[in-house]
Amino acid sequence: MTVGKYDMPSIYPTLYRPEKLLGFNQLNVANYSAGIHFYLDDYQFERVWKRPAYYIDKLKQFDCVLTPDFSLYRDMPLSMMIWNVYRSRLLGQMMQQLGLTVIPTVSWADKRSFDFCFDGLPSRSTLSISTIGVKKSSEANKMWQRGVLEMISRLHPKQLLIYGGEVDFIYPEDIDVICYENDNVKRLRGL
Repeated sequence: MTVGKYDMPSIYPTLYRPEKLLGFNQLNVANYSAGIHFYLDDYQFERVWKRPAYYIDKLKQFDCVLTPDFSLYRDMPLSMMIWNVYRSRLLGQMMQQLGLTVIPTVSWADKRSFDFCFDGLPSRSTLSISTIGVKKSSEANKMWQRGVLEMISRLHPKQLLIYGGEVDFIYPEDIDVICYENDNVKRLRGL
């Protein structure tokens, strides 16, 4: 099933809270009780798009999987942003159809991306966002906050998994917010 002007594949709602999230780049050494995230550089998981059946079969072993977070940049052509959102939704839909617990990743680039970046996502569900890169500039932080407010307005999440650490933002009280530290930074620091 697809929705919206750009026929984005849709993902069914789920309410789920993983205890731990590990990056896809740790797939071969990760603890199966963890959820797998894709908050990484795209080159580290582009192979999932090229061989979905192979990697989905590997991902079945884990607690849950967040949808791939293909990059959206403000200076990226709009068609590429739409394509990256489409790929994320399609892979998430395929994973759900094959029985995986899927938590949709929500990302945006700028106000233009609001026209399609929320299509195919469930409302009143668990969603995931990242704060990676948000703390580096006030402009990035403002755009992130605008996107979070737009996401909340459109999708009314019941639970929000935030990967990359906390930032100053006041979430509505009816949203269960769970923060996960960036496991790549922790690993590099030897924590």
